[in-house]
Amino acid sequence: MRDTFVKTLLEEARRDPNIILITGDLGYGVLDEFAKELPGQFLNSGVNEQAMMGLAAGYASTGKRVFVYSIGNFPTLRCLEQIRNDVCLMNNPVVVVSVGAGYAYGSQGYTHHALEDIAVLRALPNMEVIVPADPLETGELTRFIAGNKKPTYLRLGKSNEPTIHTHAPKITLGSINEISDGTDGTLLFAGSVGTVALDAAKELATKGISVSVASIPFVSSIDIKYLTKALKKGPVIVIEEHSYRGGVGSAVLETVNAAELQGPLALVAADQNNLSQIGDQSFLRNTNGINVEMIVKKFIALQEAQK
Repeated sequence: MRDTFVKTLLEEARRDPNIILITGDLGYGVLDEFAKELPGQFLNSGVNEQAMMGLAAGYASTGKRVFVYSIGNFPTLRCLEQIRNDVCLMNNPVVVVSVGAGYAYGSQGYTHHALEDIAVLRALPNMEVIVPADPLETGELTRFIAGNKKPTYLRLGKSNEPTIHTHAPKITLGSINEISDGTDGTLLFAGSVGTVALDAAKELATKGISVSVASIPFVSSIDIKYLTKALKKGPVIVIEEHSYRGGVGSAVLETVNAAELQGPLALVAADQNNLSQIGDQSFLRNTNGINVEMIVKKFIALQEAQK
């Protein structure tokens, strides 16, 4: 996702001189081509995230579309007050780009786990939270973001995430992008956990259960028509690499409640019971409850409760 984002942003920046990319002393190798080709649209502000976000807001107030790039919690939690006051409350067109969602930097320990960021940033006024599923979705969403002026949080995986879409999805605000269709229920996911959702769908299929699998990249604006159809079809499981509190699942529940929809719905997310764990992303997902077994268990429980 990271490489696709940078490549796509460079393409957009070549066409639009108002696009600015700022990094907090990170991205060496990844950002080199952008910096070399468009030095007037690139800035390394150093390790000073609070000042970096204020700088981005200042640029944005003059009509620039500013992308601020860093790892996990650094461009989000570390400078939350500046995002709130300088970006969101002033409605400045800044894009906060976080690389390494969830447990992507798991070997670095809990300081690098990004598991509360969606909850925190989607609570801010004017902020659009966007979570791509794979490189194809990342490219389309980057173009979508470059073309609008809303404060935005773009939550990316680290690198080498597999492509799970068969073709680039058509992006509209709030769209839910279906990967496979089923008749008995739906697995909704956000981010690179789509691979886990697809594996769970295969496991359910061995039990004679057919489910749709779909990416939900727009966390702040969710397609209510799709949710309505999904809840009528059967159980819906929302899967995310984030805390249970305040994330994508919470956003779906709020949307369902506001629309007065009814239907069986459950969440699969990080339980955060052992914050001292260190390991790779797959290990941390599995040991914190983001796995095929949990998805299948919750889906079947909802299905049984309907009988």
